[in-house]
Amino acid sequence: MSAEKLFLNRYNRYQNLEKRYVQSFDRISNLRLFVFLVGTALTILSSFMGTAALAVSIFLFFLCIFLVLVFRHAKVERELQTVSAMLEIQRRYLSRMNGEWVSYEDCGLDFIDGNHPYTYDLDIFGPKSLFQWISAAKTDLGRCHLKTLLASPSKRPDAIKMRQNAVRELATKLEFCQKLECHGLLADKASQGTSGLISYAEESRVLSKGIHIIRFFPLVTILAVVLYILRWGIPVQVPAVLLAMQLLFGFLGYLKVSSDLSKVYPFQKSLEAFRNMFLLIESEPFKNDYLSTLKSELYSQIEPASTSMKHLERISDAIDLRYNPIFYFIFNIFLLWDFHCAVYLERWKIRYGNRIRAWFETIGAFEALSSLSAVSHLHPEWVFPELQDDGMKIRARELGHPLIQPEKCVHNDIVIDNRSCIITGSNMSGKSTFLRAMGMNLVLAYAGTAVCARQFRCSIMDIFTSMVIRDDLIDGISTFYAELTRINMILKHSDQQQPMFYLIDEIFRGTNSLDRIAGARVVLRELSKRGAIGLISTHDFELCDLEKDSPLNFRNYHFEEQYAKGGIHFDYKLRPGRCTTSNARYLMKMVGIHIPEH
Repeated sequence: MSAEKLFLNRYNRYQNLEKRYVQSFDRISNLRLFVFLVGTALTILSSFMGTAALAVSIFLFFLCIFLVLVFRHAKVERELQTVSAMLEIQRRYLSRMNGEWVSYEDCGLDFIDGNHPYTYDLDIFGPKSLFQWISAAKTDLGRCHLKTLLASPSKRPDAIKMRQNAVRELATKLEFCQKLECHGLLADKASQGTSGLISYAEESRVLSKGIHIIRFFPLVTILAVVLYILRWGIPVQVPAVLLAMQLLFGFLGYLKVSSDLSKVYPFQKSLEAFRNMFLLIESEPFKNDYLSTLKSELYSQIEPASTSMKHLERISDAIDLRYNPIFYFIFNIFLLWDFHCAVYLERWKIRYGNRIRAWFETIGAFEALSSLSAVSHLHPEWVFPELQDDGMKIRARELGHPLIQPEKCVHNDIVIDNRSCIITGSNMSGKSTFLRAMGMNLVLAYAGTAVCARQFRCSIMDIFTSMVIRDDLIDGISTFYAELTRINMILKHSDQQQPMFYLIDEIFRGTNSLDRIAGARVVLRELSKRGAIGLISTHDFELCDLEKDSPLNFRNYHFEEQYAKGGIHFDYKLRPGRCTTSNARYLMKMVGIHIPEH
């Protein structure tokens, strides 16, 4: 079964489930209203025409039915939300296949860094980016983990292979990955992030001993009331004074503990989703050692992370009473409710506060790896790259751009064996796209996931690019100077004699042809002498002569176009050798600019 058919079937299944849950939700809503109206009418009628006992009996009977329907309605609502989230996830997977993923809200815009060695040029973050395409991370830490894997992963061979093996296993666990995303999606809709909860849990603030003692004061008051009712010689003034004192304590306590309670309450609706994420990971069996090690972080104490989150849920539900004015006023007067909530929160912090960051880091790691596994879910035909320890080499068969839809993607073969490649070709022939395809596939390879190729072997190298150059009017930086700064960064890194792969698109485009060619020759010679390899695209055919300079180790490739039936056509196929054609005059003629022939 093709990936598209798989997700279409899943989409239809969850769509049908959603319809059934909506019908059930509406049916219970109507039944609940009916029970309320009938129960109210019969209770009133029996109070006038029958006895008080009959009226109370009818009231209690219908109240029980009503409460059962309320709980059932809430359960169906939660199930409906889960099914709707799963339906949205299937829609997202299908959108990744048909190109509609570019409308996803989270594109990693906050991770854009124009000074990064490659992420800006290769569209790793931002609109229409790799992050936007694959991200299934909903928590703050999950997004940061994925950002790290795409922008600055550990490039030790054992670390990359460890991530590869983890992603391979997750690629076989589609249901697990989608459920993790589902719970994250529900949490994301309810909360702005986990940072506030983590910060609160890690606070060292301790409640005063007075609050711990005063919270038992209601026992004294209740005892006084009971003694007064039993007529044991307690005057009415005693319970009255005690109640007044409790009212004062409640008011003062509100000022003391309100800050702590208000920090937790905003997460109330997302705590269940977080607990479900923990529980999902805890209950999933993993064969991979790395995934098992990550999972073990959730069992670092006597109780697993899901159980601790359940405790926090209950405390948060208790705090919710503060937002029901009538019940809150009564409970706080008679039981000092805020004091009890604050004490239980403090106990929770003492017991679990130093572990909650590690727990959410675990969720984040799983979200990032799950995002990488989505590549294989979408394209099971893509391959995991083979890593080479020797030299600086890339051998790719049927290499394509990961973000181009399969029906439009043109694949190419290339072998880069300790050498650099100069790529020439006409405008719009595919040079820049090929450079980005190579760079983005290397990013995927080092992150630990599959690449858009039939076969891909590569050495581990630092990636540097100079492709998208922009001026800066505020700082007075021209396009040419901005490119010089970028090229200088590449040259400085090459001084370190570390394995390095560069991608340079239209080098020194911002200056005249004589200076551009002279400067490009100097830069390419220096990079070659320092052992760096890479791809450079250019319109300057003079640079192709570097292939004849044997010590420098360059090789020429090109793209070309065909003219037929009054139009220009590109096949985007990479060919050996230098380009021999130019389409600039033809393109200018197409837009109405006619250049006289010499």
